[in-house]
Amino acid sequence: MPAAILFSSLMMASCVGFADSAIGVEDNPTEPTKKPETASAKDPGKWWIDESYMDKSVKLSDDFFMYCIGTWWKNTTLDKEHSILYRFYDVKPSFTDRVNSLTDDNYSKYKSRLKWADPNSEAAASAQKLYDDVLKKSGLEAATTPEDVMRAFGKMSAMGVSSCIRLEPFGYNGKVYLYVDVCDESYDAYRDSPSNARQSDKKTSFRELLKKHPELMQHLVPVSGKSGTRSIPEKYSFIKYIIEGMGIDPELCYTIEDCAKLIRLNVSDFSSYDNSMENWQKAFTHKEKAVTILKEMIKDFYDLDYCLISQKTLEEANNELKKHPLTENYEMSLKEVEKIMDKSYLTYLRSKMVAEQMVPAGRKEEYMKYCKEMIGVFAQRIKTNEWMSEGSKKNALDKLNAMVFNVAYPDRWIKEGLPDFSKSQSLLEDVYIMRTARQNLLKAIAGKSRIKESFTAIAMDINNWLGEENASYDPNYNSMSILPYYVLPPNYDPTQSLAINYQMFDTMGHEMTHGFDTSGSQFDKNGDYTPNGIWASEADKAEFDRRTELLVKCYNSYDVLPDEMPGVKADGKTTLGENIADLGGTEIAYQAFLNRLEVDGYTGDNLKLMKQRFFLSLGEEWRSKYGEDHVNYTAFGKGNPHGADVHSLSKERVNGVVANMNGWYEAFDIKDGALYRAPKDRIKIW
Repeated sequence: MPAAILFSSLMMASCVGFADSAIGVEDNPTEPTKKPETASAKDPGKWWIDESYMDKSVKLSDDFFMYCIGTWWKNTTLDKEHSILYRFYDVKPSFTDRVNSLTDDNYSKYKSRLKWADPNSEAAASAQKLYDDVLKKSGLEAATTPEDVMRAFGKMSAMGVSSCIRLEPFGYNGKVYLYVDVCDESYDAYRDSPSNARQSDKKTSFRELLKKHPELMQHLVPVSGKSGTRSIPEKYSFIKYIIEGMGIDPELCYTIEDCAKLIRLNVSDFSSYDNSMENWQKAFTHKEKAVTILKEMIKDFYDLDYCLISQKTLEEANNELKKHPLTENYEMSLKEVEKIMDKSYLTYLRSKMVAEQMVPAGRKEEYMKYCKEMIGVFAQRIKTNEWMSEGSKKNALDKLNAMVFNVAYPDRWIKEGLPDFSKSQSLLEDVYIMRTARQNLLKAIAGKSRIKESFTAIAMDINNWLGEENASYDPNYNSMSILPYYVLPPNYDPTQSLAINYQMFDTMGHEMTHGFDTSGSQFDKNGDYTPNGIWASEADKAEFDRRTELLVKCYNSYDVLPDEMPGVKADGKTTLGENIADLGGTEIAYQAFLNRLEVDGYTGDNLKLMKQRFFLSLGEEWRSKYGEDHVNYTAFGKGNPHGADVHSLSKERVNGVVANMNGWYEAFDIKDGALYRAPKDRIKIW
C-alpha cells in the first residue's frame, strides 16, 4: 500500500494521533502531488462485485438501486423465516458466528464452570465460603446507622454482590462520568417469555436517550451534593453512601432530576427507576426502623446469588420462590445466568478477544491513515461551505478537530477491568469476579478524559462492544467508533478494488456527519449539549433547517415498494438524521476517492470506470431483498415495540443519496430520469 501511505501523508501531513485521540485538522491541507503525465493508472485491486446481479433493462437514472441489484432481487426468494435477506446472508461462517466461536484459556475456564456444582464438591465448598465471607467483610451486620448500612452494601457490591443500582459511563463536560441506573438482575426463567418480559428490559439505554433528547443533559445532578453544585434530590440521598462503599467518588456520578416529569416525554421507562429509588429512600429515612428494613432489603439482593453455590442451593431457592404468589411461576435458570453475564459483564473481555484474534497486525494503523484522509476532506468541505457563516464554520471545524476516532480496538486494555478466572473454582466465584472487574473498570475511567477513555466505555457496552457489526457516533463523547467488522473483509480489504474500499469508507463519513446532523449539531466539541449547538447565528440554523426539510421532502417522494405497495411513500422525517449522514458520508468518501485517483494518475476511460465502480459499489453495499412485512415493521413500526427504524430502507439509502450527488450524474452522463434532480435542486448540507 505505498501509494495510500504517500497520499495520506500528503493530504494530512500535520495531523497527529491515532485511535483514542482527537486528530487535528490541518488549516491548509497540502494539495496532492500529481504524477507526471503518463499512461492512465489501472485499479490494482480485485473487482469482485458480481455484475450478473445487475438489471440493465432498468434505466439507471430511474432506479439506480434496481439497476445495480435488480436481477439478484428477482431471483431471490424470501421465506417464512426471513422478511429481509442481505448480501452477506450466505457468507458462512458469518462475522457473528466467528465472534461467538472465539475462546482462550481464561474464557474457557469460565464456560466450563457454567453449571450447577455438586453439593459435596470442592467447588461448592469454595463458593459457600466466598458467599459467607463477603457478608462478614462488608460490616453489614455490625452497622448501626442507615449511612453505614448503605456503605456496607456498597462494599458488598465491590466484592461482587448485585446491587440496587448500576453505574453506566457517559460523556459529559469533556470527561467520562457515571450515571446511576437501577439494577434489574434476576436469574429466573420467567423472563425468557416475551409475554412476561419486564418493561425495564426494553428501556432505552442512557446514552441512547441523550442522543435522542440532548436537553436531558440539563437535568443532571451530582450524587455528591457537593457545596456549590445543584444538590441531589432528597429522594436519592441514600445513593451517595452506596457509591462511597464501592470506593467510587460520588462527585463523578450523576442522576437525572425530576424523573416523574421526564416520563411524560415517552423516551424511556423511568417508572421502574423512580419507584425503586423511592422505596429505598423511604427505608433509608424511616425514623425508627431504617437500619432493620435496609438490612432486610440488602439481604434480598445478597440472597439472589445463593442459587449459584450448588445444585442443592438452587433447589432451595426455587422451593422458596414457589411459596409466594408473586414468584410461584419463577424458576432459576442457568440459561438466564449465562445471558446476564454475557450482556452485563463479559463484553470488555470478549472485545479483547475479538481484537487479538480477528484483527490483523497493523490493520488499525492502516485504517487510521484513511480516517485522516476523510477528516481532511470533511474539513475542506466545511471551509468551502457556501451557506454557513464564518462563525459556524469555525465551530464546526473546532468540533471536527476535537472528534475522537476510535478504530478497531482501544490503544490499551485496563488489566483490572478484565476478569481473571484462573484462581476460581466455582460459578459463584466467576460471577463475583466479573462484577468486581466491571466496577474496577468504571473506577479506572471515571473522571478521565473522553479522548483517552471513550473507546473503553464503548467496548463495555452490549450494544457497541467489538463483536457487534456496527459503527457509531456518540455525541456525548464527540467520538466515532469503527468496530472490527468494518476493518475486515469484505468491508475493507487491501487486496480489493480501490473503488470498493473507498465506497465502504462512507461508513467513516457517515459517522463523522452524525456529529453535525439534526441531533449531533446540538452538541459542542466536548460533547456537551448547548442551546445554540454549533450555530453562530440564527440565520445559519434557519438555513440548516430549510435544507434538511428539503431532504425530508425528497425522501417522502420515494415509493418504498412500488409493485407490492403502490402509492406507499418513505418516511423522510423519521429517517432524517440518518439520511443526512448517508448523504454527507458518501460525498466525503467520494471526494477522498477522487483525490486518490488524481494522485495515482487515473485519466480518461480508466478514470470514468473507477468513478462508475464507486457508485456500483454503493448499490452492492445495500444489496438486499425485503417484502411488505419488513417494510411495515421496520419503516413504519407496525407491531415493532421500538417503533419505526430511523434508517431508510436499502433502496432509499442508494437512490436518495445518488440523486443529490453531482458526481453520480457526471460518472454516468445522466441528463434525465425519475431520479433526476436539476443542479439547483440537489441538496447539499455537508
